Amino acid sequence: MENPIEWLYLNNPTDTVRYILGEKTKNMVACIGINPSTAKPNELDNTLKSVKRISKFNGFDGWIMYNVYPQRATNPNDLDDTIDHDLRLTNIGVLMKSIKHLEIDTIWIAYGDLIESREYLAFCMSSLYTSLGNLNIKWKVIGELTKKGHPRHPLYKATESKFVDFDMEKYVSDKLKPKTKEFEKIYINGIEFK
Repeated sequence: MENPIEWLYLNNPTDTVRYILGEKTKNMVACIGINPSTAKPNELDNTLKSVKRISKFNGFDGWIMYNVYPQRATNPNDLDDTIDHDLRLTNIGVLMKSIKHLEIDTIWIAYGDLIESREYLAFCMSSLYTSLGNLNIKWKVIGELTKKGHPRHPLYKATESKFVDFDMEKYVSDKLKPKTKEFEKIYINGIEFK
């Protein structure tokens, strides 16, 4: 008989934001997607079913899903046009605290070209990476990067997709930082300048 799942779940009272969804075990991998959709404990969407299968294939019996930006939307093109810095900072804080608490040392980046859906998403991912800089994290992706140079999304990927090492520092400096500079010209400390 299987052990009951110990769910990890953190959302806001109106359920318009989700910070964490996962299955807690001693051997967990963290996955970072772009933004949460409708999934909840015992109601995984197809993306999270793929995350669970691929994580298990790679030797992890538990997983936790984080996102670059925590606003719920079934399509990232429906995310707010402007960034909510309170949401961004809360997301970073939750991610950092839970990774330390759960003793996670492997993070799988898995959002494909969706990172380009909003100009602020590259800034959010870059901030997440910087915030985790003092932890000894092993960064992983599955397969080749997309034609645009981003880590592949897990939906429609085979269960047997192997994790491969990923140079996150190079990706952030070469791919995300140039987009972040453009964003920072418009937003400085949450104030929009036009």
